[in-house]
Order: sequence, then C-alpha cells, then structure tokens
Amino acid sequence: MIRVELKAWTASFRFPTFQSGYQPTLPVPPPSTIQGILSAAKGEPVYLSELPYVGYVFKSDGRGVDLEKIYALGKVETDIIKREFHYNVELYLYLPDCWEEHFRRPHYQLLLGRSSDVATVEEIKRIQLDEKEAPLGGTVAPINLGLPGMVHSLIVEYDYSSVPRRAKLVKPFIVLPFPRTGAEKRRQTTKALYDPELDIGVYLHRWGE
Repeated sequence: MIRVELKAWTASFRFPTFQSGYQPTLPVPPPSTIQGILSAAKGEPVYLSELPYVGYVFKSDGRGVDLEKIYALGKVETDIIKREFHYNVELYLYLPDCWEEHFRRPHYQLLLGRSSDVATVEEIKRIQLDEKEAPLGGTVAPINLGLPGMVHSLIVEYDYSSVPRRAKLVKPFIVLPFPRTGAEKRRQTTKALYDPELDIGVYLHRWGE
C-alpha cells in the first residue's frame, strides 16, 4: 500500500443540505471528492466501487469564512453569500501500489473542492498498517461501526457516461472530523488499521464488495 500526501492552502466540500445565504463546508471530503482527485490524477473517470480499497485522512489548521459574489440564474442581479473553507490542509490517501505512477505525474490539476483549491503532491510513501484500537478521524465511516458523529447521506461516485453527470452510488456515513482532544480520540476509537506517523486510525473502504 502507498500513502499519498496532498497539501493545499484551502479546501471546501459541499454540504449536502445547502443553506441559503451561508454555504458551510463539510468537516472532511466526501467520497465523491476522492473520486474526483483519483480521476484527475489518472486522466480518466475512476470509479471507487472498482478499486480493491481506498482510505483517506483529512486535517486542517482551521476554518474561515469568505465572501463570494453570486449571479442568480437568468437574472442580472448579483448577491453576496458567506462561504466557509478550510485552510492549510493536508489529505492523506491510502491506495494500492499501482497508483504511485499516477500521482508522480498527475494528468490534471488536483483539487480539494473548487477550482481555486489546488493541491500539490508532497510525498508518496510505501506504508504498512497494523490493526489495533485507534481513533478514526478526518474521514467518513459506515454507520454500522456504531461511532458517534454527524450522519450524512453522501455520494460515493458519479457516473460520468452521461451529461450532466449523475449520482451512481449514494450511502449513509458518519462524518468524523480529525480528533484534536483526548475526549474526541476516545469517543472515535474502534478497531482499525493504525498509522503511527499521524497517530490516527485508517478506515479502508471496499465499495466493490
């Protein structure tokens, strides 16, 4: 398995229930964002349900709020909304070895949300993870793990064979922010693969099974 480290100044992930006048960001990227990153790296649509596994961990230094001018559809009027974003972000992808060549020379820009959230590849490293009791965080997990957290129905992957694209696979998840305190780590602890360098558990999704 390899671990790909991406870094970016900013990131934002669309909240499933859009709120008019204020656009919050999800605490972690949804699986569809991971699909977009892998597709950009490879240069063609990638479907997560066809991969043997994929895991990810996201962390940031905090969140800010930006002001954004929007245009109403079919009208000349504009409006200003507040849009939340993460800053100084890191995303770690856990992938089969065959993905190393795609991230050595990504085909397209790697984006952590919007077109302005450009990410760079900082490191690609072969890594071995052992199973133990560890806190999960910076990711989404299946609800049957029983961990406490915000539950959302998220798109796993889009079908790019039609225009516009359409949701191909949607599942409910527990959204688990990267734990910062001892209490958060204890609350999110379960049996998982453990990355000792990040001191975090890694959940490997196997959507093809």
